[in-house]
Amino acid sequence: MTTTGPRLAPELPADCLDWCRAQPPALLVADEYVQVDLDRWNFRLAEKGIDLRLVAAGPDGGLVESGAGFLRRSDLWAAGRRARGSLEESVVALYMCAAWLSSHPLRSGVKRGLPDFRVPARDRAGWRSVSSHGYPLVLHEVVDWLDAPVEAMNLLRHGAPAGAGRGVPDLGYPLASLYLSSLGMAWSAQSIVPVDPAGVGTLVHSGWTEIESAARLTPRRYQRYLDVVAAWAREAAVDPLVVEMWLVHDWHARRAEVSPRGSSTRTPPGSRPR
Repeated sequence: MTTTGPRLAPELPADCLDWCRAQPPALLVADEYVQVDLDRWNFRLAEKGIDLRLVAAGPDGGLVESGAGFLRRSDLWAAGRRARGSLEESVVALYMCAAWLSSHPLRSGVKRGLPDFRVPARDRAGWRSVSSHGYPLVLHEVVDWLDAPVEAMNLLRHGAPAGAGRGVPDLGYPLASLYLSSLGMAWSAQSIVPVDPAGVGTLVHSGWTEIESAARLTPRRYQRYLDVVAAWAREAAVDPLVVEMWLVHDWHARRAEVSPRGSSTRTPPGSRPR
C-alpha cells in the first residue's frame, strides 16, 4: 500500500505507472481538447437570458464564436487566471469548464442541457451573498480558498467553508473540481485535480475503499481522492493531472474490453446523464 498520511492508498497499478511515464507530460494535459458546438451553446445561453457568449479556437487557430470551436485544457487554465479579476470572469471560466466537460467523449458530470448557475429570484433572500444577476459570490470568493481544497469544495457545494448552507446551482463534483483545478493552476501551490465518475470507478477497481462510486462523494472524500492521486503521482514521478487522465482512460479501456461491440460509452457508476 502507498502512504497518504493517516490512511493508505491502493498500490500504484503497473499499467498506470507505464502509461503515465510513456506520456509527454508537458503537452499531454495542456493539449487535451474537445470540439464544442458553439452555435448550440450560445443559443442556449441567449435563450436563458445569460449575458455571455462562448468563444473557442477555430480550425485555423483564430477565435470564433459560431460553428465548431476547439477548447483545450490550457484554455481553461487561462480562464482560471482571469477569474481572479471579477465575478464576471469567474462565470465565464465556469461556463468554459462546463462546455469542455460536456463535450468530452470520455467524461461526464454536467446536467443534460445548459447548466444555470444563477440562484432563482424567489430563493435569493435565503442566500448569504448573490450578485445582482443571481450568481453566488462564492464563485469568485473561492479563489482565496484554493490552498485548502476541502474548504474550497465546501464553499462551492454548500455556500460556506464549513459546509452548512446552499451551494451553487447545477454544480456537481466533476464540474466543481474541474473549475477548482483550472483556478488552482494559476492561484495555488496545491495539486487540485478533477474528479470524474470514470476515474472514481478505476480507483475502486484498484482497491480504494473510501467510497463505492462518485455518487458518494463529499468534500472530505474529495480530499481523500486528491491524496491518493497525489501519492500515485509522487511514486510515478509525474504530475497528478496525468494520473487523473489515466484513471478516466483506464475505466473506458476496461469497458471496451468487456463490451460485445467494443463500446466505451457506458455510464460510470454514480454519474448522471448529460
